[in-house]
Amino acid sequence: MIILYALAGSGAIILLLLYLWLKERKQAQREYIAYGLRSGDDSDENTKTNLNMMEAGYREALNRLEDLGEVGQDQWGQWVWKKSGKPLGDILSRN
Repeated sequence: MIILYALAGSGAIILLLLYLWLKERKQAQREYIAYGLRSGDDSDENTKTNLNMMEAGYREALNRLEDLGEVGQDQWGQWVWKKSGKPLGDILSRN
């Protein structure tokens, strides 16, 4: 019985550490991108690379949403949610 408690406790600690590590990795990536965006003129290449990474992530997200049938383009070429018909960034602009 003690072995089961030890295994359960070890598993919980491992999951907690994994969660904290993933959270830190996500924050580090955000900081890296933000650092590239606020750097001076001498790091234009880093900024362009970071913007290209963000743009690629945005395109990938749009492609996934489009494949799932959640979003589409209207007759003016704007991305809209198919269920509500609202523009894709409408919810974000209100916050």
